[in-house]
Amino acid sequence: MTLEVDNQDTLHDNGPTVDEEKKTILIYSPDLNFCFSLSMLFQNRYNVITTTDATMLEKFVANYAANLVIVDAAPTEKMLERLQKVKASNPTVPIIMLYVYSPKEEQLDRAARRHVDSVFYKPFDLPAMSKRISELLPL
Repeated sequence: MTLEVDNQDTLHDNGPTVDEEKKTILIYSPDLNFCFSLSMLFQNRYNVITTTDATMLEKFVANYAANLVIVDAAPTEKMLERLQKVKASNPTVPIIMLYVYSPKEEQLDRAARRHVDSVFYKPFDLPAMSKRISELLPL
């Protein structure tokens, strides 16, 4: 994040600085530590934006031109509705979901697969997910 001081000694937040040469990944997880871990993993290859607020997904995709979204959340009706809005605002943005599979939620699991590009069940295979990201975001 960069802050500038104008002539009136007022601070202005100009948002996060991004490397225009890198593609941008938006990571959502309610777990701040998980967001931090994934951002550390991908920060050398991509610009990484994280949020723990699911209501911000659509805004972040629009405002920060995210090239890929990683969502660490169970496929609830509300989350699937949010992902539909993200896809409506940017139909080409790939979405990866990470969650614990539950046979009780088979219908929501099938619905999630219709709305996202990839699903990885926890505990997920990190090299496989990294490979999938590379496929979705070729350099």
